[in-house]
Amino acid sequence: MSETDERYLLICNTSDGLIAQINGVVVQLQFARRLGMKPIVYLHERSYMFGGPNPYFDADQGQNAWDYYFEPIGVSGDELTNLVADGKVWTLSTASELVRLFRWEADSWYMNPYGLNRSVRNHADGPYPTQWWQEQRDQARVFLNDGTVKFQKAILSEVNAFAAAKFSGNVLGLQLRGSDKFDFGVGPNLSRKIVPEEYFPHIDRYLSENPECDRIFVATDQRQWLKTVETAYPDHVISYAQLSLSESDDNMFHHQEKKAARGTEVLADMLLLSRCRYIIKCHAAVGEMALVLNPDIPFIDLNYVNQPMTAHHRPMRMLAAPLIRLMAGLWKRLARKGMALEQVVAINGSDIVVGKNHPRSLNTKKSANDKAPRARLFSRRFFSDFFDWSLMRLSSLCIRYQQTGGQAPSDK
Repeated sequence: MSETDERYLLICNTSDGLIAQINGVVVQLQFARRLGMKPIVYLHERSYMFGGPNPYFDADQGQNAWDYYFEPIGVSGDELTNLVADGKVWTLSTASELVRLFRWEADSWYMNPYGLNRSVRNHADGPYPTQWWQEQRDQARVFLNDGTVKFQKAILSEVNAFAAAKFSGNVLGLQLRGSDKFDFGVGPNLSRKIVPEEYFPHIDRYLSENPECDRIFVATDQRQWLKTVETAYPDHVISYAQLSLSESDDNMFHHQEKKAARGTEVLADMLLLSRCRYIIKCHAAVGEMALVLNPDIPFIDLNYVNQPMTAHHRPMRMLAAPLIRLMAGLWKRLARKGMALEQVVAINGSDIVVGKNHPRSLNTKKSANDKAPRARLFSRRFFSDFFDWSLMRLSSLCIRYQQTGGQAPSDK
């Protein structure tokens, strides 16, 4: 490819939580490589799903939230402006295309088993699918191992200093997620909150089998849960995060103060977990990403250990699952042929303008809870939104849940 043929993918939208943002960036890096495009990561003030406020953006720290925590990917400033003027920069056309990469693209890195991997194949319920999870983590490690994704040196230095002072010998790692854990597509078993008391038998077993272990590192978003573990295991518990701990069901990333600093704490918790000898975790992003960073660490996922709901195939799944596979495959082909992308024609802070013939703002939402306006008929957005809506409807026909013990089946 000559220099005049080069095209760039502007990665300027992703999900909400910081580790989910990493997931969103990586699936777009994968997409860029499949299309032979060069990536540029620019997570601006409104980079949460096409117009919602990025919960970790802090203008005092710069205009690109990615650069607070990681080494830059791609160009910025005047060089980016020049590439846009030359017509070389493209970006995802709609939130539906980002959802496609998260849920319906077979070649993406899945941090959660939803979409294809809960309707056509169900990796969310039943025994822990070890091979599938290993395959997912291997996909993410590509971008760590080749240097595309690099942590800022200041963050690594802080983590190294903490580990040198607090970690010695055998450290048990706990990851507890509670503040806003809800079913965002993984089903009731993986979305269930695992309270501290469910960890205790597993902690006791590990300490009994490893009497030399006198440190328990706790990574959590709940201050009261940290206190519960400290009370149960006095003189054992160490923790890093302070600003990112909530005392309610409200996740702290919705708060406006010290947003970038809270993000640093999230990454530090993740990095420190990856240095523990063993991890007891629930299904949540921080613990999962720690396993991406350290492929050799043994662990147990308590959301898989105890599943109070039994998943059953609905009768319509025999029809819906093949249709999902067919539609996802067709959408994938159309996306790679250009339907997923629109040309960037201007960048002004968080306002990204796309569309050479019909310019429009890429920010179709004004807040996290706003719905985007309807797409122009037969536009790229129109077809992408149609596929997204259709696949979500079909997936709802695939699985029902029944409470273990024979209670009435759930329609969820």
